[in-house]
Amino acid sequence: VVVASCTPRTHEPLFKRTTKEAGVNPYLLEFVSIREQVSWVHMKEPEIATEKAKDLVKMGVAKAALLEEGQEIRLPVKTDCLIIGGGMAGMNAALSVADQGFNAFIVEKEPELGGILNQVCFISHDNHKRPAAKVVQAKVEQVRSHPHIKVFIDTQIETVDGYIGNYKVTLKSNGDESRQNMDISTIIVSTGMQEIEPEGQFEYGSDSRVITQLQLDNRLRNKQLGDVKNVVMVSCVNSKNESRGCCNIGCHTSVKNAIALKHLYKNASVHILYRDMSLIKEEGTAQQLAKRLGVKFLRFPEDRYPEVRKENGDLKVNVYDLLVGKEFELSSDLIVLTTAFKGNDSVEQVKGLLKVSTNPDGLFQESHVKLGPLEFATDGISLAGCAKAPMTLKESSEAGIGAAMKASIPMQKGYIETEGIVADIDLTDCSQCGLCSKRCPYSAIKVDAEENPDVIKALCKGCGLCAADCPSECISIVHYSDEQVFAQVEAALEEGAEEKIIAFVCHWCALGGVDMAGVSRLQYPSNARLIRVMCSARVSMKMMQRPFELGAAGVLVAGCEFPTCHYIEGNYAAEKRLKRAQKKLVKAGYDPEKLWNVWCSAADGPKFANTMRTMIKDLKLE
Repeated sequence: VVVASCTPRTHEPLFKRTTKEAGVNPYLLEFVSIREQVSWVHMKEPEIATEKAKDLVKMGVAKAALLEEGQEIRLPVKTDCLIIGGGMAGMNAALSVADQGFNAFIVEKEPELGGILNQVCFISHDNHKRPAAKVVQAKVEQVRSHPHIKVFIDTQIETVDGYIGNYKVTLKSNGDESRQNMDISTIIVSTGMQEIEPEGQFEYGSDSRVITQLQLDNRLRNKQLGDVKNVVMVSCVNSKNESRGCCNIGCHTSVKNAIALKHLYKNASVHILYRDMSLIKEEGTAQQLAKRLGVKFLRFPEDRYPEVRKENGDLKVNVYDLLVGKEFELSSDLIVLTTAFKGNDSVEQVKGLLKVSTNPDGLFQESHVKLGPLEFATDGISLAGCAKAPMTLKESSEAGIGAAMKASIPMQKGYIETEGIVADIDLTDCSQCGLCSKRCPYSAIKVDAEENPDVIKALCKGCGLCAADCPSECISIVHYSDEQVFAQVEAALEEGAEEKIIAFVCHWCALGGVDMAGVSRLQYPSNARLIRVMCSARVSMKMMQRPFELGAAGVLVAGCEFPTCHYIEGNYAAEKRLKRAQKKLVKAGYDPEKLWNVWCSAADGPKFANTMRTMIKDLKLE
């Protein structure tokens, strides 16, 4: 069955179900997008658009003629959930899981539950009479008394093997080095966050009077602040720059702690120096309260941060107030830096064990920011709280509950059906090099005693990295085999090859960018013929070279924008392969400058459209 209509990202699942209901295997369906890729982006060229649509349908038919039946893989799922991290998100997740009658196991590497909240004095501006310690204590009592929750403190995860419904986990105690083995069905990651210490900035590290907001919270909590008279808070330290965006909770924290200081030290002078004040409605009320209490707010420009200097042992802060248009010099006996956050020191270990991805700050990356915000690409592993991004207590708690609901779905059903797009290995020509096993981002290929590779279908996500790298070409991907892809290439280039570009586009982000260009009605040249792959890592060097052999004007490989990738590190593998492919093209007598790539987010339609325009110009196809 070939359906030529809109993008497969929206309606392919519906047509797969309908195809199945009609008695046809759903893997014998091929979806062709002639709306987002043609009619919307070539509105002013109907004749050219029609010819392109014909090409795309012809490519779909060519592939469909080679499609083979596939099947979903059903896996049994029991009711044991492991929660990594015992902060507020982790505890709320555990309670939500346990309240449904499932078993929840919290593993916390610290000697007590509570996470970063154990370092905080007050949670919000209006609860200075109810310290964070009492909030944590109440939640810990709920967790400890629940019959379906078991807590392991001062413990770390040593090994994780298996897949959803069949995880084998080994725990190691930090104290006596004892170990415990567990059978787990689903996993929730809630490892939390920590401050990025601003070493060498604003005299931090060289003067004990310069501290961070979390350190201020600690001193307030332990009543170790001493007598302070002049406090200056500097916002947006290590955030809203070229490395990272807004830290999400800095403004909230600054205002909260400024109010706490004014309650404790009514006569103290408190200044908040900020770039932008990002507060929701309730927090805006807090800012007004802070002003009534005497807290002063000075806004500085992004290219003119405050300067801290010492003068006769005293700390001075020079700041230019953007709203007043005047420079101020502030005396201070305490400077508090509102700095950004990163994942805590357990992230690298957990990332390696679970084969999931993080951003450069060590915060875990969700499957999709809109379509899968509470889960990883790997089935059975959910994501909660500040392990994903800095959050307030309310946000983190809600994220914990949401992650628990995600983990509960397969436990309620008792099974999960995984996509049948998986790798298949023909051992006839296998050289037993082991490359596929070493490079699989999901550890889905195991080598047996005779050194033969075997695909664990339940773990395989069908990214195609192994097939593209296999030197013996003995690995095939269901629905995206070499023969099927080459059939599309050949169909596209049967006529007018010298005017056409073959674009291999990953399903998740790059195709999302293509669709966004369509939805936005961005007009760009019609030369490209797009071939969908699940990941840019599926595009082998042979695939990149074949269009040139058939006379194509150029080739484009489009994948997810770094550092994200639906398949953990597929775009990194694709980038390395592209560089090797360019060298191979030179040896084969082709111009390597005609092999292009673009890394594009699902929301960046203009980037894809601009790439098309630039390619056409540089390849002299105008």
